[in-house]
This record gives sequence, C-alpha cells and structure tokens, in this order.
Amino acid sequence: MNLIERAIRAVSSVVMALAAVALILMMLMVTLDVVGKYIFTAPVPVTLEMVSNYYMVAVVFLPMAAVELWGGHIHVELIHARLPRVGRRILDVTAHALAFLFFAMLTVFGWEVAMEKFEVGEYLMGQYSLVIWPSRFLVPLGCGLIAALLILKTVRSAIQLARPDLDPDDQPSAHGATE
Repeated sequence: MNLIERAIRAVSSVVMALAAVALILMMLMVTLDVVGKYIFTAPVPVTLEMVSNYYMVAVVFLPMAAVELWGGHIHVELIHARLPRVGRRILDVTAHALAFLFFAMLTVFGWEVAMEKFEVGEYLMGQYSLVIWPSRFLVPLGCGLIAALLILKTVRSAIQLARPDLDPDDQPSAHGATE
C-alpha cells in the first residue's frame, strides 16, 4: 500500500467518524425534538435547519471515499463478469475515470459555492439565526476525497490493462476494498 493510499485511508477514516458522529447527533436531536414537541409542547429550536443543513450533508458526503474503499457502492456484475479479462480491465478504467471526472467536477463547483457562501457569511434567518456557510465545505471535502481515491483506482486499472502479465489477484480489486 503506497503513501497516497494510506493518506486517503486515514482521512477517510476520520471523516467517516465525523459522519457517524453527525448521524448520532441527528438521531438525538430529532428524538429530543419529537419528545419535546409531543410531551412538553416545546420542540427543540432549529432542529429542521440543523438536520438539513449540517447533519444530512455530513452523513451523505463525508463517508463516500470510505464506502468506496470497502467496496460498498453499487456496481452491477451482469456485464462485467461475462467479459474477458481485457474487457473487464477496459471497463474498470472507463468506469473509474468517468466517476473521477464526475466527483472532480462536484469538488470544483462545490468549492466555488462554499467560497461564495463563506464570503457573504451565509446564514438562515428565522426565530433563531443559524450560520450555515461552514456546512458548504463538507461537499467538496467528501467529493474531493473520493475523487482522489478514484484517480488512484483509475491509474491502477490502467496499469493492469497495460500489463496483461500481472495476475489480478496480486493487485487490489477494481470493485472492492484494497488490501
């Protein structure tokens, strides 16, 4: 395992832990809000705003690279499994490269939006004001991390394609966790 992959794994673990904390906090806040609303007729203020602007964004975007490392994203083996080895390798390079381009674009555009919202100091007005610009940086963080992993997987798949003498069992799986 090379240095880049170790760094991606380490950062993925940290942001996955942050996503887990966000999920727990979201469950607690929603539970307290429901109990407060129906038992004490006093819901927790800004629950909807916190859940939709912070917790949900963290839970969706932060763990994407870790899920990719574990091979947890959806992939369809229907065609892949029926192709010869060269066909599978071409499909792997293509799929990883296209996914990288998609997440790289999301990273760039997400960063631009986050910077715009940071500069204007985005917040929600209501009974309570809530600063929400920091949550805008979670999107490029999560997308950038998976983009870095996908470029690594693209290069590995391309090397496997260019080197037919390599045994696929000696290389990290194109669709699963790397060892």
